[in-house]
Amino acid sequence: MEIKLNSILTTLVLAVLIFFFIADKNGTYLIGSEVQVYLLLAVTLVALVINSRFNNEFLEILNVVFVIFYICRIPFIFSADLSSMVIMRDVDISHIQWYLVVLAFQYLSLIICILTVNPRIPRWHLENPISEYIFRRILVFSFIVILFNVILTAFWLDLNKQVLSNIPSILKTIFTIKSAIVVILLSSFMVEKKIFLKYKYFVVFCLLLGIGSITYEGGKSAVLLVILLTYLVMVVLRGPMVFRLRGLIILAVSTLGAFISYYIGSIFRSHQLRGGISDGSIFFQLYQNIVHKADIFDWLHAISFRMGYLDFYIEVVSNPAYKAYVSFTYYFKAILDKLTPGFDIFNVPFMSRMLYPSYFESSSTVMNSRLVTVFGESYLLFGFFSFCLFLPLLFLFKYALSSVRTSSRLSDALFYMYLVYLFYWWLTGMGLDMWVTFVVYEGIFTFSIIGLIWFWSRRESLNTSV
Repeated sequence: MEIKLNSILTTLVLAVLIFFFIADKNGTYLIGSEVQVYLLLAVTLVALVINSRFNNEFLEILNVVFVIFYICRIPFIFSADLSSMVIMRDVDISHIQWYLVVLAFQYLSLIICILTVNPRIPRWHLENPISEYIFRRILVFSFIVILFNVILTAFWLDLNKQVLSNIPSILKTIFTIKSAIVVILLSSFMVEKKIFLKYKYFVVFCLLLGIGSITYEGGKSAVLLVILLTYLVMVVLRGPMVFRLRGLIILAVSTLGAFISYYIGSIFRSHQLRGGISDGSIFFQLYQNIVHKADIFDWLHAISFRMGYLDFYIEVVSNPAYKAYVSFTYYFKAILDKLTPGFDIFNVPFMSRMLYPSYFESSSTVMNSRLVTVFGESYLLFGFFSFCLFLPLLFLFKYALSSVRTSSRLSDALFYMYLVYLFYWWLTGMGLDMWVTFVVYEGIFTFSIIGLIWFWSRRESLNTSV
């Protein structure tokens, strides 16, 4: 049995449509916006139907983000225990109709731009497996990167202090656990099965070590990150996702693990904010909360809030206080500060970290980032001319995919994965300033590992020719 991811997304949208049709809208911020919600659902269904024939990887990733983070938020809005930025920030409900129309237009504009530019991954030459010689060195290098992060996190860096303030923190920003996991996953899919089975326990150990370190730092989505990266790796290597029964079972089990990981990460996060983990109290708290106080509905509401991009979008476009920071002038200053390691020129944080203090008109030192969403940001920057942003970015992706070739299949796949992840990261909507900085730092890692693969390949050729 096979089922396309596109079909699963279509089923989810239809389920939300039926739920919204029969649900009582009274008491929700969607009261009076029924027509606009149906419009949003209709545009989403059209996008899914189009891609069922078009099979474009970039359009599938866009649809995945929109369905999961925007459309699937709608049923949770009807909960009596709703936690929402729309309610917290007292957004004028009478304007939500307009905001939903704008969202539908922005989404449709990006769909049309993707169909027009039609960026595609040239994977025809990625089918041949990589050698055990390269695979073994990739695993060792990735393990060193993960171990380096673990040591810095546990014994060196203060997680509550500003990053990029010293050389170890700069290296930690470039050589991340996430990047190491990408390399492990990509190479594992590109090596012969018998070779992978030979190293499978080491692969699992590296992944668990990375997940544990991210969770220790207070990361709430370590398992979800691995699921996402696995999906993107498979998109790069195989195209639009198709599940078999075994894959669906693995996804279901992994999703359950993501729920538990989120809960554990939130507890670690609260301890880190209180000055670190210095005693066994956190383990007692984990035991109490997971075994005795666990409430699946609390977990669902917490995760839904974090994934509620619909709420973040509405709150961002409704608040004029954010416009001063969603601008290219501010972006230039923030990017320059983040690309000058160890010192700042303008002393400004990323735009996403200014949303909280700008709303409360305070000089808070809280550096938590807030989602501005790609659609909220593009609307604040360009209004209904968002295609002026979408088209150049998509043409850059297409040019890079069609023009750049390296000396090995694994290096090509890593470069394609770099581009695909950049596209996904842009869709999450942390702001163009943070995205540009991410492009640079992630690019340093990607081209460093590509250089190592070239060196290892030359060594392997010399060894086999002797």
